[in-house]
Amino acid sequence: MESQFSIRAAPKGFGGLLRNIGPGVVVSGSVVGSGELLVTTRMGADVGFVFLWGVIVAAVVKYFIQLELGRQCILRGDTTIQALNRLPGLRLCNTSWIAWLCIIGYLCTMLALVGILSAVAGLMVTIMPAISLNVWATIIFILLSILLYRGLYNDLEKMVTFLVAAFSVIVIGSVLMVQGTPYAITGAQLASGFHFAMPAEGAFVALAVMGSVGATAVELFMYPYWIKEKGYPAFVGERDQSAEWEERYRGWMRVVTTDAGVCTIIALAITCAYYLLGASILNKLNVQPQGFEVVNQVSHIFTESIGLWAKGLFMFGAFCTLFSTLLVFAASSGRIGADFLHQIGVGSLDTSEARTRMIRILQIGFALLWLILLVIYATDQPFVLLLMGANANNLLLIPLAYGILHLAMTTVSELRMSIWVEIGLMVTIWVIVNFTAINLYLKWTG
Repeated sequence: MESQFSIRAAPKGFGGLLRNIGPGVVVSGSVVGSGELLVTTRMGADVGFVFLWGVIVAAVVKYFIQLELGRQCILRGDTTIQALNRLPGLRLCNTSWIAWLCIIGYLCTMLALVGILSAVAGLMVTIMPAISLNVWATIIFILLSILLYRGLYNDLEKMVTFLVAAFSVIVIGSVLMVQGTPYAITGAQLASGFHFAMPAEGAFVALAVMGSVGATAVELFMYPYWIKEKGYPAFVGERDQSAEWEERYRGWMRVVTTDAGVCTIIALAITCAYYLLGASILNKLNVQPQGFEVVNQVSHIFTESIGLWAKGLFMFGAFCTLFSTLLVFAASSGRIGADFLHQIGVGSLDTSEARTRMIRILQIGFALLWLILLVIYATDQPFVLLLMGANANNLLLIPLAYGILHLAMTTVSELRMSIWVEIGLMVTIWVIVNFTAINLYLKWTG
């Protein structure tokens, strides 16, 4: 928590900036997960290379929203709930309507987590079929609970960094290796991905792509909580009009800018790699991943590019990728849930100890909820749940983006974003709204 940190000068030089990033890395553990591994490869399988442009847009377009959320946290020490609560309008339980709307949207995205848990359990069933899907899901929940109960930011950051980096390097390498196979990617195929076509047959999955790759609405919602855990607002200190404070603020904003940029670059590189593998291999094989063996079906992107021996490597990497998504989402949801309960006045959460206890209860409670829903409905269609959750994630972007734009525009002039960031934020919102509207139209009319 913030109380364990004290005012600190911002690092200087590129090396110093890199050594002090972290929240974006944790968010990347959620970003680089089910969206890339399952949704993006499915989009490539469905439509081939034609939607490459859309995948790139979806991966990078939310950078400016992430940056502004970081700015609001640095300036005031606000979490996302606290920042949204400053917006004018209807209030319920002393909480802004838009905070309520975003929380409802956030809960709807949890359908995807049930799907991810089912996919991870299904992966284990393909390896050890003697153990049932529900038993594997329970084992995964127990492992999650043990890791979450410790509640240490640094352990989580190091774990996610390792999981994301190891498998991502292999995935990117497999794109290079596919060039030595019958599935080699040609220049004409890459060029076809920049004709800005919007394939009607893939509209529902395209919406899920926007909702599940890059820093999605859920990951953006999480970001300020990890910034506070890292201590950036405490390093800046409360604003006192001094030149020293402004220097610290601008210095730590450079750290946030670098951190968000690293998160975006990681997401872009890995998203494109997964999409290209799906378009070059799964599309040619006419494989459309679905059912509880969805991960096993996606494994063709490794076995056809690297070799049959790589299937075990893929399954291990896929487990790490999906498990890290569950881990980061549960950990973040506990923090967001405790913050929201405190905001609306539920329970006694005024002390650090009470909040820490509630965070641990909620993060394990959310994971238990996913397990219960999986067991009750015995779902063998994780991809359907994943798409539904991802589309809810996409729709959540709109009110969240509106709230951030309002906050950015009302920040005092000497501390607000530059004109270039302002333009970038407006373009971001324009793209998100139009992308959503066009794909909804194609889905309804197709």
